[in-house]
Amino acid sequence: MTQVAPVIQLSSVAINGDAVSVDRLVVHDAESAAYLSTQPADEWAATCERALKVGLVALSQAGVTINVDYMQRELERVVARMDDTSETAADALATSLRETFGDETGRLPQTMERYFGDRGTLNRLMKDVFDPERRDSAIGRIRALLGDYFDGDSARLATLLNPEREGSPLHGFRTEVREALASIAERMTAAEAARTARSDERSRSAAKGGDFETVVFETLAALARPLGDVVEDTSTSIGDSVRGKKGDLLLHVNPAHTGGVQARVAIELKSGSLGWPKVTAELAGARANRSASVALAVFAPGCAPAGAAPLQLHGEDIVCEFDPESGDTLALETAVRLARSLAQHAGANQVNEIDIAMVRARIDGMRNALNRVRGMKASLTSMTKTAGDVAESLDDLRRDMLDGISGIETELAAS
Repeated sequence: MTQVAPVIQLSSVAINGDAVSVDRLVVHDAESAAYLSTQPADEWAATCERALKVGLVALSQAGVTINVDYMQRELERVVARMDDTSETAADALATSLRETFGDETGRLPQTMERYFGDRGTLNRLMKDVFDPERRDSAIGRIRALLGDYFDGDSARLATLLNPEREGSPLHGFRTEVREALASIAERMTAAEAARTARSDERSRSAAKGGDFETVVFETLAALARPLGDVVEDTSTSIGDSVRGKKGDLLLHVNPAHTGGVQARVAIELKSGSLGWPKVTAELAGARANRSASVALAVFAPGCAPAGAAPLQLHGEDIVCEFDPESGDTLALETAVRLARSLAQHAGANQVNEIDIAMVRARIDGMRNALNRVRGMKASLTSMTKTAGDVAESLDDLRRDMLDGISGIETELAAS
């Protein structure tokens, strides 16, 4: 059966923006009519519309396929030309590299050899600049300059650092140090002479122990006076015990500081060595004999029990060492202020408890400070060069000690 080509008749076609308008379209095609007859009548218009759209899209894709084939052929021709060009460029580059970087005939190796070789320009220049045998070379000039400053006794540096050469910086410094050391030596000689005189005077006194007790009594009286306290010499008077004279001195705390309540500190003076059991017993007896709440033992240098010097809180009592010849009352002043504070607290019948751990911690700190004071004073007698620094450190430590005892007094007053 011969297939008849479809015949399409249409009167006009128009395009308005994105819309295609076809007026009075007639398609004479048996297959199209047979396919459309299988569809519902109410969908014939939509089916024809899809058929027209599908046909137009197919035609447009066919045009793109043609364009792609054309582009592929053009790209193949471009690639072929690029291959030819690349090969030519590679040959030219290889030739240029051989001419520039060749092992012997290249321009770069020849240039490097000319400037950096054994006979090159740079090598000759370096020999001229750093030749130690030439006076005008850099090395020769540096050698001459260093010789001017460092070689021989007439060098500039030797002149500047010679303390014996008048006008040098060290000459003036040497003079100042000599004058300062001479002044310190004079002061130390005078202090040693005064100490020797005091020692001789005490040696000529009736009894060494009695002299110690006298100095301690006078020192305590001077320390108590600004606070309004009274120090009483009870060494020859009988106390509360029958025929008992324990308690060489008795400190009466100023009633204005205790609210009118009696507060006493019994003080034992010891110019000989005693062990802890004997000290504890005597201080307990002094407290009982003098109706005191706190007892203080003041030992001569080197006589305090082991570990007690320069200051120790032992139970309810206090132990310290005092050297009359040193003239330093710091340990004694600290011990007395601590004892009067404890007595003031005990005499007031306070309900609050004392922070003993805090008090002991502060006393340990003050013990360390006193030991440092002693060490520095020993250094001061043998080291004249650092006397000023040591004296300043002693003043700082003295302030630390007084701050420590003030803290304890504040704690006791608050409790």
